[in-house]
Amino acid sequence: QESDSSATKSTSLVESQVNETLSINIVLEEDEKEVDTATKDLEVSEGTTVLEALKKEYEVVEEGGFITSIEGMKQDEKAGKYWMYEVNNTNPTVGAAEYELQDGDQVKWFLNAPQ
Repeated sequence: QESDSSATKSTSLVESQVNETLSINIVLEEDEKEVDTATKDLEVSEGTTVLEALKKEYEVVEEGGFITSIEGMKQDEKAGKYWMYEVNNTNPTVGAAEYELQDGDQVKWFLNAPQ
C-alpha cells in the first residue's frame, strides 16, 4: 500500500503542474468605436500574458517594444493615437508583455486620439 500512496502523491503533483484554461475576451476599439469584427472570446492557458494572447489571435506589428499596428489599424503619431490597453476597465501598471491574464478578464485595446 505504500507504493499506492506514493503513486497518488506523484499523480497529484503532476496534475497541479498542468495549466488551467482561462476564458477571456478581447475587444479592439478605434476612434471610440468598437471594431465588431475584431471582438473575440478566447481560451488561453494560465500564465498567458495580454501580449501573447493578442499575438496568437491578431496580426500585430511591434517596433521598439511598442505595438504600432493591430489588424492593419496603425497608430498615428501626428494625431497622438497610440495603441493602449486596459483589463476589466482598469489601466494596468505594467506592459502587456508582463500582465498575466486571469479567468474572465475583459481586455480592450484602443487606438483613440487624446480628448
